[in-house]
Amino acid sequence: MTEHRLNEYRSLLDSLKRNKENVPLETLKTKYSKPYEQLTKSIQSMTREILQDVALNGLQIQRDEADQRYLEINSAISGSGIMEKASHAAFIQQDADLVLEYAGQLREIVHEIVKGCERNAS
Repeated sequence: MTEHRLNEYRSLLDSLKRNKENVPLETLKTKYSKPYEQLTKSIQSMTREILQDVALNGLQIQRDEADQRYLEINSAISGSGIMEKASHAAFIQQDADLVLEYAGQLREIVHEIVKGCERNAS
C-alpha cells in the first residue's frame, strides 16, 4: 500500500469519525444513507486491501502446495480473531495505526505457516 493510499484511508476514517461525532447514527443511516453507505464500503474495501497487502507481501508458496496452504492460512486467520479486531479498529475506533498493527499480526501468522511448511518439506 502506498503512502498516498494510506493517507486516503486515514482521511476516510477521519470522515467517519466526524460523521459519528456530529450526526446521529439513525440520521446517517436514513437521511444520508447513500453517502454513509459509500463511505463505509470504501473503508471496508481499503481495510481488506491493507490487511492483504501487509499479510501477503513477499509470500511465496509452491504451486502444488497452494490449495493446502491457503486452507491452513484461512483457518488460522479465522481462528485468530484479528479480522474482527481490525474491523473494530476501523469502524468503531477509526484508528488506521491499529489496523496496520493487526495487519502485521496477520503477516506473522501467515508467514509462520509458510515457514513451518518449508521446514517440514526439508
